[in-house]
Amino acid sequence: MQFKEILSNFTGFSCPIFGIQWTPVTADVTVARNLIRELEDKRVLYRPEEMEGHQYCVTSVERMRSLLTDAMQKTRPNTPLGKASARLRRASRHFCDIIGSPRFDELSHPIKKSVLGRELVKLREVAGLAIAEISIAYGLDVEDELASIIPFKMQNHN
Repeated sequence: MQFKEILSNFTGFSCPIFGIQWTPVTADVTVARNLIRELEDKRVLYRPEEMEGHQYCVTSVERMRSLLTDAMQKTRPNTPLGKASARLRRASRHFCDIIGSPRFDELSHPIKKSVLGRELVKLREVAGLAIAEISIAYGLDVEDELASIIPFKMQNHN
């Protein structure tokens, strides 16, 4: 999905710099582009939950946390990339706390499936918002599979 499509259909993004034009630093754009490319390969963010086992999900999200930490180390915390990465890393940590917990393994299969589904929805909501914010702030396209989790507004065709 192209950056302009994301910008025109995204809901809930506001610029904290009240009308001032902001041009991202080249290094931040490169870090953001690399992060988006890596996240596009994280199936845990967009594949149906039935296709992913809980252990695969935990391993994938742990790797994602590492990518986010690396991106955060290369940018300032008050940038759009820094803020979005921090929020997504917190959500990833929460996911791993729940699904990677020994208590999760003690649950019956139907309950595990329900909890995994619920936690994937929560993670994907945060990830979709973070990806949209990064895409808009740095003018980056996002592959359609990953873009499927971005919270787009509905068009009213009256």
